[in-house]
Amino acid sequence: MRPLRIAAVVEAASLAVLLVNLVTVHLEAISSATGPLHGTAYLAVIVLTLMTPPPSGRWWSLVPGIGGLLVLRKFPDPKEAAGGQPS
Repeated sequence: MRPLRIAAVVEAASLAVLLVNLVTVHLEAISSATGPLHGTAYLAVIVLTLMTPPPSGRWWSLVPGIGGLLVLRKFPDPKEAAGGQPS
């Protein structure tokens, strides 16, 4: 679950960087560095979602940019499932 959480955050953050770059300075160096990172994180979210036990809503991982965060909402928090205090 932790790799999926990391990939989802990287996917959303890299999309934010790409969009801010697009509407502000539009530096090619930022686009060429962040674009492949975003694409890799997007694919990692899809693969990691397919490797987990089937929740309802596995198709949410296909939504570019925020799909990983949407999938994480469908999974129970491991701390809550174990009866611990949510943080």
